[in-house]
Amino acid sequence: MTFLHWSAAAEQAQGICDAWPADGPGGAILGFDRNGIHFALTGGVERVGEHKAFTSETVVRWASVTKHVFAAFVLDSGLPLDAPLGSLLPMHAVPGAVTVRQALAMQGGLPDTREMLTLLGMGGEVDTRAARLLDWSAGVGRLNAEPGTEVAYSNAGYRLVEAAQEARGLRFADWVKAQGHGIAAPDYWNEPVAGLVPGHVMQNGAWVQGGQGMHLSAAGALAGSATQLASWLADVMGRDAFKTMAQPVPLRDGRATGYGLGLRMTRIGDHLVPGHGGAQSGYRSGFLVDPALGVGICVVTNRDDGEASAAAEAVMTVLLGVLPDAAPAQDWAPPGFYVAKDGNLWAEVRSSTIVVRDAEEKLYTSGDWTISHAPQSEIRLRWTGEVLEGEIGHLPARLYPAQGEPTGGTLDGWWECDGATFRIQGEQVHWGAGPRTERCNLVPLGGGRWLFHALGRRICLRRLGTDRVELSLSRARVIEYVRLSA
Repeated sequence: MTFLHWSAAAEQAQGICDAWPADGPGGAILGFDRNGIHFALTGGVERVGEHKAFTSETVVRWASVTKHVFAAFVLDSGLPLDAPLGSLLPMHAVPGAVTVRQALAMQGGLPDTREMLTLLGMGGEVDTRAARLLDWSAGVGRLNAEPGTEVAYSNAGYRLVEAAQEARGLRFADWVKAQGHGIAAPDYWNEPVAGLVPGHVMQNGAWVQGGQGMHLSAAGALAGSATQLASWLADVMGRDAFKTMAQPVPLRDGRATGYGLGLRMTRIGDHLVPGHGGAQSGYRSGFLVDPALGVGICVVTNRDDGEASAAAEAVMTVLLGVLPDAAPAQDWAPPGFYVAKDGNLWAEVRSSTIVVRDAEEKLYTSGDWTISHAPQSEIRLRWTGEVLEGEIGHLPARLYPAQGEPTGGTLDGWWECDGATFRIQGEQVHWGAGPRTERCNLVPLGGGRWLFHALGRRICLRRLGTDRVELSLSRARVIEYVRLSA
């Protein structure tokens, strides 16, 4: 029998909340079981510049915590999980034989819509409407990877499955409302939501309000309070559907993973605990529940640096009385850039983290290996003295120290994709137009690959031919540009 340490968990949660200054954006941490809330601790304010404290009833955006709610909706509707998306959406040119199950389990290889927009020069504030966005994103002719061969986070699968449900006459927002927990499901950022407080992003040393122009979709639309999230979780974790959602989906070759249907598994001692995290501009959320014990921890914040998932794991670890069994990695490999022999896989090693295709993950020491704790971005690597070897996303990986090479002017000219353009002159990229033009240097990785900064991201440029290049980020690796002129 597991003894639950509620008082110690509350103390741990209080320490996290105390780190959110009383005049800055904040959040709430709740510990609960099926009978109700054991503790509700908060810190910070709802709006910077005002003095109303953040409470457990404060409404925020849940972002990707939405995913497991949508998976419950899909299961409740009876949609066949192994049906190809193309058969459910004949009006859209969905690439590959991606199934509903693979789309929800991050195995579809579908390039992420938001990151594809970034690679076309569209910032997060650019407005896009649902129908045209779906038609465009579904029509992209390439996948990041063959379905069922890797676990790689992407929101696109949820967007497509939602469209399949709507084609059957089933709306996610209607189902959410019928659950009776008071959760909101807006389609767009500027759609009114009762009580919603702004998310906050740090810019130039000051907090500003975040925003998003892209249609939200079932990948991250929900909004509600910490109390509403705890109420929903206490309800759903007892349903048969939750067991299906929490069962990790194996890869096509049968290899085990740690990601199910909108849920990822976190190992805490002897417990495999399902949960998920969420991030949108100015908001962070996360939760973990142990259905066998009927307990959970949820965290919501209205600050971009909230680290809600890490907070939920820290508090749940104390609640279960488990001592951390993996120490944070330190100086595990020589810092710097690494790259695969070919393709678009690159990484930057830092002291205790690694950046893979511009997505940073915390790392931990586990025997001879350095690992991540994120099943949707699984990393298992070691330094041999010459290369990094192991697995990334359940795929074999072998990364070599980057060897720089200048372009020598071979990339000079204007490059175009779907109406978007950028220019290369010498060793510099000119990105954007007018007062929003960014000029950034190309950082060589070797093998016809370079990195450059644009829209706050580090984009990989890979030469595919004399007049063809590919731009890629962690969730989108399919955008190709052609040269217009030298």
